[in-house]
Amino acid sequence: MRARFRPRERLRNGAAFDRVFKQGSRHPGRLFLLIAAPNGLSCDRLGLAVSRRVGGAVERNRARRLLRESFRRLERPPGAGADLVVVARAEIVGRGQAEVDREFRERIRRVRRAAGVAGAGPAAGG
Repeated sequence: MRARFRPRERLRNGAAFDRVFKQGSRHPGRLFLLIAAPNGLSCDRLGLAVSRRVGGAVERNRARRLLRESFRRLERPPGAGADLVVVARAEIVGRGQAEVDREFRERIRRVRRAAGVAGAGPAAGG
């Protein structure tokens, strides 16, 4: 497991977010919506969208920490990467890391299955 959420694993500008929102496939869940688009790189990159609908600053920051940690823990197969934008829903407030991890793995499994990526079976991602 990697120890850090590295800068190269982040979506850094509005143009990258816009591209994912326009071209990406949407995978809704109870706690968040995952939007994924291929990026032509060898690693996945994460962008977070956590609006005030989620709650106050404390709740939004906790949601971001939970989602970043789920991304960091995710085992990703080598190969083509994807840009992932996660749009948090208000239901994420009060949830634990295990529950967020479980949903994140399920959303990623669906992304891989839709893209036809090897390792998209039930054991993928942990």
